[in-house]
Amino acid sequence: MKTFTHVKGLITFLFTSLFALAVNAQTPTVTLTPGTAQTITAGSTISFTAQRNSNNSNWPGGNSSFTYTFSSSPAGVTFTNNPAVISSSNGNSLTTTATFSTAGTYQITCTVAEGGSNGLSATSTATTVTVNAALPANLWATSSNGTQVSGFRVTNGTYVSGPTNIFAPTFPNGATGGTSTAALGRSPLPTPNAGHFYWLPNTSGNGGVVEVFAATATGADTKLIGSLDVNGAGNTNSLGFVRLGMGPDGTGWILAGDGTTLFLAKFISDGVNPVTITMVDANVTINGGAASTFQNGDLCISGTGNIYALANDGNGVTQIFIGLPNGSNTTINKRWDLVTPGGSPFSGRVNGVAFDLLGSLYLSTDNGLYFIDQNTANGTTGTVECALVVSVSGLQDLASNVFPTQSTLPVTLLNFTAAYRNGNTMISWETENEINFSHYEVERKTASASGYSTVASKNALGNAGRSSYQSADDISRLSDDVVYYRLKMVDLDGKFSCSPVIMVRKEKKTISGISLSPNPVVSGASTTVRFEAVQNSLVNIRIVDMAGRQVLQQQNSVSQGTNSIRVNNLNNLQSGIYIIQLVNGNEQSAMKFSIVK
Repeated sequence: MKTFTHVKGLITFLFTSLFALAVNAQTPTVTLTPGTAQTITAGSTISFTAQRNSNNSNWPGGNSSFTYTFSSSPAGVTFTNNPAVISSSNGNSLTTTATFSTAGTYQITCTVAEGGSNGLSATSTATTVTVNAALPANLWATSSNGTQVSGFRVTNGTYVSGPTNIFAPTFPNGATGGTSTAALGRSPLPTPNAGHFYWLPNTSGNGGVVEVFAATATGADTKLIGSLDVNGAGNTNSLGFVRLGMGPDGTGWILAGDGTTLFLAKFISDGVNPVTITMVDANVTINGGAASTFQNGDLCISGTGNIYALANDGNGVTQIFIGLPNGSNTTINKRWDLVTPGGSPFSGRVNGVAFDLLGSLYLSTDNGLYFIDQNTANGTTGTVECALVVSVSGLQDLASNVFPTQSTLPVTLLNFTAAYRNGNTMISWETENEINFSHYEVERKTASASGYSTVASKNALGNAGRSSYQSADDISRLSDDVVYYRLKMVDLDGKFSCSPVIMVRKEKKTISGISLSPNPVVSGASTTVRFEAVQNSLVNIRIVDMAGRQVLQQQNSVSQGTNSIRVNNLNNLQSGIYIIQLVNGNEQSAMKFSIVK
């Protein structure tokens, strides 16, 4: 009996010990962070951290040396520090950077394996990463201090990606010895995506000679396509400022300055084929600024052909001018002084300006990319705020291949109102930024008319600040009770835009067709006032002298239709001119009459 009891106790002990070992020897695990699904753009990276459970009892029998191996399904993702071996004494986690170069959906896992003959391994749960195709660049810059042409992706002032190098611009067969770019342009031809690049060398001591180089959208087939001695053969002054902007029709515009004179030249681009560069204006008129400010800067061209010229003197003065090329009479007008979000002058070397599709502007400096929101640009202070988009060193010129017509262009309509009064519509409007602007046309339409007709025209005052206008339209003879108005705003080049339509409703008088018989009234006699009434009512009849004093009053009930009412007590009045008023509620009708002896 004792032997049986002893064996039974031994069995119970062994069973309990084995159960305890089974409980303590948990399965090895690996956790991957982030573990939730991710969505990124091709070319982007994600940092993943794999962590194993660290209790040694979870990894029995190994040598405490662990190999971390990250992988993707399908293949195509590259990982840093992979595979990597770490010992338990150096931690229980490892971080890698995964680069996703190609669009697709990927499952990312990490397997941790312990070395040794009895080592175990575990694999994390997969993290799903959706990689969308990378959008193409929509803004280009000469970066790396002008030695690279690179692309940015930006959206309404938000940085997406870049700078991504495309090619290093060169200067084959150039005579001025350029080693980096001073200006960059991007043509929309033959297509916006396949548009050619054009650039100018950054040179000093050039004696006024400007050279233009061209290449395809990928930087291939680089050629010198044209040159021009901008300030003339007899003038050896060097150009401290030489910038390029491409227009929507493929025209290249060159703005150059020597500190005292600003020059405007152009060429018609033809891919990488030779062009003729011609002088447009050898002395551009600058309103609100000076040629000496054009030490740094750039230009870009709007969809309506306006030049937006950025000027910076490197000492805290940064301005934007707007002007329409007009041959030898070209004028650019200062539109804004640029300021920081805190209101301080925008300083530093400001090198480039370019449009985005929405009509806003981007600026490049030697320390970053900045944004001017067109929706906040037309204030009354003459300043505009530049907000940092992304910090990047070494940026020079900027270019884009969009040419918006809805940008911060002349003219800006601040308000447009109309009010009906005594048979006339009084129309008022207020504008600002009348740069290169011609005139306004007030257009009217009624329900019975097939279209709008011009009823008034006003020449623009030409102010960069606010201007106010008024016009009156006599509609007393119109049969329509509702009249519509809009304001047509016409630029110097004939392009125009129209304001929103506003409606005016004619007043409907309850008393009309007033007449007095006899008139003049012989002193001591009586007279009768006749009129039409649209409804039964109580009307006050007043007699007022020319000094505005009421001298007689009577009250009469009137009926719908034609009414004839005798005016009493006129024999008490002296000879002279009077006014008879018929007052029905808030409405008043009146006419003059006279009393004679």
